[in-house]
Amino acid sequence: MRVFIIICFALLLLSFSCNSGQKDDRQTMEIKDTTSNMKTNNEIKVSTNATVLNRSVVYEPKLIGKINHEPGSFTQGLIYFKGYLYESTGLRGESTLRKLDTATGKVLKKITIAPEHFAEGITIFNNKIYQLTWLSDLCFVYDLESFSMEGSFNYSGEGWGLTNNNNLLIMSDGSNVLKFINPDDFQVVRQVSVFDGNSPLKNLNELEMINGELFANIWTEDKIARIEPATGNVIGYLDFSFLRKFIKDENVDVFNGIAYNPEKDVYYVTGKYWPYIFLIKLEEKTK
Repeated sequence: MRVFIIICFALLLLSFSCNSGQKDDRQTMEIKDTTSNMKTNNEIKVSTNATVLNRSVVYEPKLIGKINHEPGSFTQGLIYFKGYLYESTGLRGESTLRKLDTATGKVLKKITIAPEHFAEGITIFNNKIYQLTWLSDLCFVYDLESFSMEGSFNYSGEGWGLTNNNNLLIMSDGSNVLKFINPDDFQVVRQVSVFDGNSPLKNLNELEMINGELFANIWTEDKIARIEPATGNVIGYLDFSFLRKFIKDENVDVFNGIAYNPEKDVYYVTGKYWPYIFLIKLEEKTK
């Protein structure tokens, strides 16, 4: 009887040990699977030649070319989309929406905005062009191909820059606040305040979302801020003041206009009344 009890007890211990081992193995497997999924979800997949910028690295713009830019273009918005540049120009009575050839800068298509409106930033979302106005509290919506107006949205406050993150529109109004907007009804979903350290970064103008970062012109300055869109933290700046030496016309206005071609990893920048759109590559800045 004593032997039988000892044998039973030994079998019970063996069974407990085996089950414990299986549980540990399963937990280890679950941890490995989770880690694998996290790695996959966090990988930035770029199907083109686009360079994903490292947020801990300082980049320096390098000029690689330029194309003509109609001198009368008071550039408020610029975007690259499927082989073409699209531009919004401002001033009352002079505001337009344009489609440009990327090789020559030639205007391929243009419509004039009603003279009471001062056009501002643009973005392309779901084959529609969204165009802000400065003080009219209106965002116009056009068909991408025909430029025919499909409707408009009302909003409150000034309109400056506009871009999107493939889900929401992102709008600037000259302050340090970015508004994330539902493209279906133009309602503000959330707001993010932009800070460089503890200082608010104001005068955010033309916007461009590029590989998860928000690029923003700063009104009256020859630099672009790199912004983390989720937090509003300024990651760094890109200095374009060197472009001034290529512009001889004294009538040029402020630096404004950012577009990005992911197929060629090329940035297009210009300004109001600038005679050129400059083609830029970003390189890591050496010490």
